[in-house]
Parts: sequence; structure tokens; C-alpha cells
Amino acid sequence: MTKCPGFICVRYFAIRILFVIYLGLVVFALFNRCNHCVVTPPESLMDKSKVKDWTDNMCKPDLQKLGVHYEVVQDEAATFEAIGAANPQVKNGGKWSPSNCKPWQKVALILCYRDRVWPLQLFLQRIHPMLQAQMLDYQIFLVEQSGTGLFNRGKLFNVGYLEAMKQGPFDCIVFHDVDLIPEDDRNLYMCNDHARHLVTAADHHRFHLRYYNYAGGVVAVSSHNFKRINGFANIYWGWGNEDDDFSSRMTASNMLLTRPPTAIGRYHSVPHMKISRFSKSGNSLFLGWRRRWKSDGLNDPIGMAYTVLEIKEMPLFTRVLVDVGGPPDNMDDIRRTHPEDVSIWWFLTYFYP
Repeated sequence: MTKCPGFICVRYFAIRILFVIYLGLVVFALFNRCNHCVVTPPESLMDKSKVKDWTDNMCKPDLQKLGVHYEVVQDEAATFEAIGAANPQVKNGGKWSPSNCKPWQKVALILCYRDRVWPLQLFLQRIHPMLQAQMLDYQIFLVEQSGTGLFNRGKLFNVGYLEAMKQGPFDCIVFHDVDLIPEDDRNLYMCNDHARHLVTAADHHRFHLRYYNYAGGVVAVSSHNFKRINGFANIYWGWGNEDDDFSSRMTASNMLLTRPPTAIGRYHSVPHMKISRFSKSGNSLFLGWRRRWKSDGLNDPIGMAYTVLEIKEMPLFTRVLVDVGGPPDNMDDIRRTHPEDVSIWWFLTYFYP
């Protein structure tokens, strides 16, 4: 019997092992379906059985007429003045409501923001006509973090929720990244009894969903449910994992993660320079989400400490300039000692596929 040289044998068995691992991942992906992830049509959001004071005068947006895709154009003429002139019916503060019918829900659209004027202009140029075509009663809140410290997306969304609810009772809260622009008017910005992730396909992900549990970019949740899951986590300073933490909170609260069909939930991403992670703390903190989620969020008096510097009703949005502070001095200790209460198996089932 002829023996193969050592390096050839190692390479041969390494290829076999890699092939077995790959085959195992493929089989795992086929059976690891997300039972709480459901694709539902936009029509399901207009359920008259869910409306307490139903009338025949409820707004009825024609989804067939809304089906034309919007082509995102990098329009240099998209100035605040030009957008305002094209939307004269929008009131100060970015408010609009249909006058000839009763809207299904009162919607607060919350943008977290800092130093992205160009994406903001493109977004406003698109979103106002779209929400009016959907016949929604809405107001846009731009929650801007002051200073140049580490960005905290989750805390800004929490602040936006609290400040929006001070201005009036909103049924539905849409948390939105400013650089994502919807392409299809049929993607209704409304809430159901669970949570609705509106980004099923984005061009920077080659129009594929990143993974089943992904809830980043744009998510709509009722004000009641947002409070029930304690909002977003405040501990993620820098960029990343606050949306995974949020998705896990919804699952732990027995909420479904609903989505529109892929052809409807398409978004264009405006190119920008993304902030880097803070010492890669996001992944390590996410491993401890289960033990932390009921205390890290809206009900955390220390984590939710912030100072409102200005609230001003601009022609196209309500600007909330806020100082959210910075990461705690013992952030390294928190990251090092934070208990990891999820297994590698859970981690794998969450992110793959």
C-alpha cells in the first residue's frame, strides 16, 4: 500500500473536513427556520377589527396605484427650501394629516441623526410625498446627538420616543435610519400587534435579508409594545448590535417579527462614512442581552439620563437636539465582566441563516 506524503494527506483530510462542515451548515440552514418571522401583506395592517372607533370614513389608500417603484436619484436640487416648496401642505414640525378621511393610526417617525445633511435631504424629499400617499396622520422627529462623542443609536431612539409622546399620543412609532430611502409606496408605515421590520431588501445587502432575526434600519412598533419591551438598550456606544438586542427583546416578549414581501420592502442606502465600533463592545454586550434587557432601557434612570438642548419645529421636521452624555468610565470593566447568558448554539441559531 502506497503512503501519501504528509502534506498531501493533511490537505486531503482538511478538504474533506471543510466539505463536511459546509454541508452541515447548509442542512442546518434548511431546518433553522425563524418561527416568529412572518411575511404579511400591507393589507393586513388595515384591519378594521383592531380599530375601536371604526367608521365608514376610514382612509382607504389604493395599494394598486401605490405600486409604482420610486427611483432614488442623487438630486442636488433636494434642498430644504425646495422640498418645503414641493410640500406646502406639510405643517411646521413635519406634520400632516388627511383632511377628507379618518387615518388608521397616528404615526411618529423618529430619525436618529448627526452630521448627515445630504442623506436627510434625500430622505425628506422622498418620505413626505410617500406618507401622504399612504394617507397617514404623521409627524417626523429628528433626534440629533450633540457633540462629537461616540454615537448611541439606541438611546437616541429612546429619547425620541419619550419626547414624541410628550407632544401627543401616537399609536405607532417608526424608528428609521436617515440613510435608508424606501422604494415602494406600498410599504405602509403602520404598526400591527407585534413588530414590523420594513427593510426586507436593501441595495447595500444586494437586496437580500441579512438574517431572519435582523431588525435593523427601519422598524415599526406600537407605542404600547415599545414600552412593554423596555425600548432599546442604552449600553451600546458606537455602531452595532443595538438592533439585534432589540430583536431579541421582541422575541422574548412573544412578539412576531413581521415583514412586507421582498418586492415591497426595498430600500436604497445613501452612501456615507459609518462610525466604527467602540472597542468591539457590541458583540460582547449582546451575549448578555437576556439578563439585562428588563433593566437597560426606558426604565433605567442612569442610562436614560439626557439633556434636551433644543426642541424646534422646523418646516419639514421637529428637531430635538439632545446631549446623551457618553459611555461610563468603567465601560471596559462592564464589557469584561458582563455575564454571557446565551450559548454558542443560541448565537448560531440567531445569526444563521
